[in-house]
Amino acid sequence: MLDRLTLDQLRTLVVVAETGSFSAAGRQLRRVQSAISQTVQALEATLGIALFDRTGKIPTLTEAGKALLPDARRLIAGAEALRARAES
Repeated sequence: MLDRLTLDQLRTLVVVAETGSFSAAGRQLRRVQSAISQTVQALEATLGIALFDRTGKIPTLTEAGKALLPDARRLIAGAEALRARAES
């Protein structure tokens, strides 16, 4: 199940959470809003949980999304540290 989990999906989750919208995340990541939405949907499918509540105008993190956000940040930081170590 988690073999399909990607750093790109985790980065997208973090940016959507930080910017507060799929379109703002798209602007920051230089992608169209639909690509951001599809990336988050793929992450949700991989994990088997909803990360955002999309019922309102602005997507909000679900409780599961709030719980996983720090883990996503740690995994991204770990991958960046690994890359830096490999380059040095």
